[in-house]
Amino acid sequence: MAFCKYCGKELDKDGKCTCEASTGKSVPDREHIKADKSPEGGAKKALIIIGIIAVIAVIAAIAILIFTAVNAYKKPVKDMVKGINRGDTERIISAMYTEDEQSELKVRVKDKGFEWDSYISDNDKSVDTIRKSKNIKRIKADIVAKEKLDGSNLTDVENYYKQSFGEEVKKAYRVEVKFTVKYKDGNKTDDGWLTVAKIKDGGWVYCPQGSDTFDYIQDLTMLL
Repeated sequence: MAFCKYCGKELDKDGKCTCEASTGKSVPDREHIKADKSPEGGAKKALIIIGIIAVIAVIAAIAILIFTAVNAYKKPVKDMVKGINRGDTERIISAMYTEDEQSELKVRVKDKGFEWDSYISDNDKSVDTIRKSKNIKRIKADIVAKEKLDGSNLTDVENYYKQSFGEEVKKAYRVEVKFTVKYKDGNKTDDGWLTVAKIKDGGWVYCPQGSDTFDYIQDLTMLL
């Protein structure tokens, strides 16, 4: 004895049922369940976005590093001018000496019986005094050109650092600088060339050797 799988009635002798479902006249609606969005898909999308942001950040960081490295030769001139404007001896020192040379300077100052902090403080005041005596309110420096030193010009710079500090020069530039000096009674523009040198394992520094003379720079840097 067999029964209909749809309505449960007993099947006839041919194994059929007369109900609508069995004859195909009516098919039970299937239950459709809307699938929820996979949480894994959302996590993957978030990871992709984070990855893209990370790549952009890395590219930006590399671009900044390249730009900084390419323009590193400008830093000594910029730092020196900032130091003069602010009466900041340590900034002027950082423009003129490598870290090793600064350490040697501290030793020489100590050997002369001075405390480093007092030496810096006294020079800060001297820088301000000299700047004010010249009626200088502010100096601006724009680097407009550069040329790589070679031949005897490079040799002169190499000898200067070798004899003065025992340092080896990796390369050196002469940079054309346009100075705009703001005085109390007006502005003055000077144009000339300064020398900057890349010391092996020591970075870029301003080099007096081969640089044109500007009184507002020479007088202030001679204090050190």
